[in-house]
Amino acid sequence: MKKITCKTNTWATIILGALLLAGMGTNLSAAPRAKATPKSAQETVMEQQELVIRECKLNDEQQKTIKEKFKLKLEALETWEKANAEKVKAAEEAAKTARQGSDAAAKKKAASDLKELEANRNQATADTDKAILDVLSDEQKLIWAGVELAQATLPHYKKANLTDEQTAKIKAACLVAAKDTAACTGDDKKAKQGKTTIQKSLIWAIDNVILTAEQRETVSRKPTRK
Repeated sequence: MKKITCKTNTWATIILGALLLAGMGTNLSAAPRAKATPKSAQETVMEQQELVIRECKLNDEQQKTIKEKFKLKLEALETWEKANAEKVKAAEEAAKTARQGSDAAAKKKAASDLKELEANRNQATADTDKAILDVLSDEQKLIWAGVELAQATLPHYKKANLTDEQTAKIKAACLVAAKDTAACTGDDKKAKQGKTTIQKSLIWAIDNVILTAEQRETVSRKPTRK
């Protein structure tokens, strides 16, 4: 039986690692800010391509190979979007209407429909995404996991008007958390609990150490389910 391991850092370890990484000038530049208008498939894929090349510091051979993989991803994404354009438009219009109303059930359904479409869209590029990751070394995969975690985390702090230094610290903290999460192997209860602990520690560290008291007031949190 394969041994399950899961190393979980406390919030103090995560934030200490973040401060050290940020202080050493670790290359974790922020993803470009989202535009007001939706990005095209080509913009989305090319932006991701440049980000992984820059953040993971790919060598010339890796860059050549990964560009070929991203080309295939673009083709898969454009094919999906063409086939599902009407569904996406209808779902977005339904969601907009639901947000303007007071029908909780309609809002829930609209959100669920959009989530399902997003999942299907991601599934359409699952094979190419795996091929892209296969180009990276183990260390580069950890770095990329940190970048993706930062991309998912930073939008929650949009209203906080983060400084460049705070943004760098959050991205560094995400790198530490991503590395710890990768150490939580397996799919048992212990591994799941470990990943949850890491995520909670990351959020706690950001909210209570990186943000100011004024900034914390701008960050809304949903009640944690027991």
